[in-house]
Amino acid sequence: MPRRVPKPWPTTRFALFVLAVAFAATAAAQAFLAATTTEWWPGVVAAALAAAAVWCVAAALTG
Repeated sequence: MPRRVPKPWPTTRFALFVLAVAFAATAAAQAFLAATTTEWWPGVVAAALAAAAVWCVAAALTG
């Protein structure tokens, strides 16, 4: 029978939430840059940061 994976520590979950907030705030800043400039790369960075924020929240909630 396979072993159960233990739940992560509350500090780990809190760290993931803090990291998600940081990623989301940076993504918002990059989205603002993408909207105010004619450059294409801030939009790509914003999308990647938003995906990282979603991943962190999902990892914190499902852990």
